[in-house]
Amino acid sequence: MATWQTPADDPAAAITIELHPRRITLTQGETELVVTQNQLSDIADKLYFLDLTFQNDAETIVDVLCST
Repeated sequence: MATWQTPADDPAAAITIELHPRRITLTQGETELVVTQNQLSDIADKLYFLDLTFQNDAETIVDVLCST
């Protein structure tokens, strides 16, 4: 298992990412999200577009995400 932590000003806001053989676990505070192997491609595509949202025209990217 590999673990990464994204920094945050408030330690409770930090996000921990754990890579397991067949899943990825994202944890922030008491909230945990488990993404299984068969969900990963779809989630990765959505996260890519969300990343573009913060860098480009948000309305256009959100429209694309909502249409998929």
